[in-house]
Amino acid sequence: MNEVLRKVLIDGFSFLPVFYPAFSPFNTYYFYPLFFTMLTVILTLLSMTAAAAFLYVRHRKHSLTPPQDCYLGLFNDSPAALMVITPERRILEWNQAAETMFGFSESEARGKDIVSLIVPPSDRIHVVSILAKALREGSSNSKNSNITKSKEDLFCEWRNTRMTQNRTHKEGIICMAQDITASQKALDDLNKRSSALESAGEAIFYTNHKGLIEFANRSFFALFPLDKDAIIMRHIGEFLFGSISGLNAILPQFDANNTWKGTIIKACKEGDKVFSVVLTAIYNRNRLVSYIANLHDITEISSHVHALTHKAHHDPLTGAANRAAMDTRLIQAIGHARNHETKIALFFIDLNDFKYVNDYYGHEAGDKLLAGVAQNLRACLRNSDTISRFGGDEFVVMIEEIKNQEHVETIFHTIQAAINEPIVIDSTTTLTAKASIGMAIYPEDAADPDGLIKAADASMYTVKKQKNGQKKSASIEPEPVLYADSHNH
Repeated sequence: MNEVLRKVLIDGFSFLPVFYPAFSPFNTYYFYPLFFTMLTVILTLLSMTAAAAFLYVRHRKHSLTPPQDCYLGLFNDSPAALMVITPERRILEWNQAAETMFGFSESEARGKDIVSLIVPPSDRIHVVSILAKALREGSSNSKNSNITKSKEDLFCEWRNTRMTQNRTHKEGIICMAQDITASQKALDDLNKRSSALESAGEAIFYTNHKGLIEFANRSFFALFPLDKDAIIMRHIGEFLFGSISGLNAILPQFDANNTWKGTIIKACKEGDKVFSVVLTAIYNRNRLVSYIANLHDITEISSHVHALTHKAHHDPLTGAANRAAMDTRLIQAIGHARNHETKIALFFIDLNDFKYVNDYYGHEAGDKLLAGVAQNLRACLRNSDTISRFGGDEFVVMIEEIKNQEHVETIFHTIQAAINEPIVIDSTTTLTAKASIGMAIYPEDAADPDGLIKAADASMYTVKKQKNGQKKSASIEPEPVLYADSHNH
């Protein structure tokens, strides 16, 4: 063996003498030991280099490619539903999260068409196009409906990534699904509420935590033809009540549900309108988040109610308060006077010879005389004073917060002068009414409503008796004048 090797080496290195004379056949005996030593060193270095390269490559290979069991562990333990499918959409791998989400075990899912398995018919064309996009472009995302093994509906967010072919995997798609059914339902509910809010027939708006208006629906702008810029970021107090302090004034009136209900009057192009308002304060952990206002135009209803209320509490002929309204107001006035220790004056007025007017001039003239007297009384008294038609030709006037006797006498003469004002009946007739006036003072004459009215009525009859027991009728002339009685107490 050594001889063969020696021959090969001699023949193989026979070119050396040409370049190096020391390697001629005559000198090989001396140089072979040196050559073999050099060769041994070279082979040793090559072996060590090859071994180091092998170890390095092996180390790099193991550091970049995880073992199969590690990959499977990560795949199966992922909290997200993961699945690997072929380009034909056949399921190759199906992790535990996918099984939990969709109800199919790995054995049930493997080999099945993923679209047919978990996508409802209504979304299948869309999902097929999304998976084709992942193969074509490398990735795709979608949100679509899914169904479980038990036929329950899910709504999932999908992320699909193309897997390129290599020694361990064929080309395919790795799909990751996340169940967003709950969040999507919340979003759908929010959209429905937003649509309902926008399309509501009543005007609705809401504010931020500072009370500045952030949103108003279509009905609001139909009711208030304003530019959006004129209302957005405007303070709710300024818009509803004319000032921010107006909102602060009603805050103590909010109920246990943080809601205030009331009416407001706002000037519009068509004139003043009446609105019912429901204002709700929204809190989160005792921190104000928003005000929500709901407005409804009740102008027509309010006018109708006002007309009915007025009709129920007023005499239709004279417009003065009727007897029932006087009773109610007198009860309230006595309660107020008792609490504040003030006085009330009640004047009982009876028009004299009124029957003569009806008989001589007709009932239409009598009606005009009554309406004229009531109008003259209203013109000379305060809005807070009450004028009531108490009977056919009787009126009662209630004056609150009487100061002293001089004040009473001034009011008496004012009432007497108002009754004395001439009243035009028609183009040929003008009448001047005359009356007997009685008076009672709370609390001197009576301390209750019925007692006070009876005292004033009795005073009026006393005045009549003081007229010598004789009735004075109007003089019968083409244009008679009925002079009012002048009585002092």
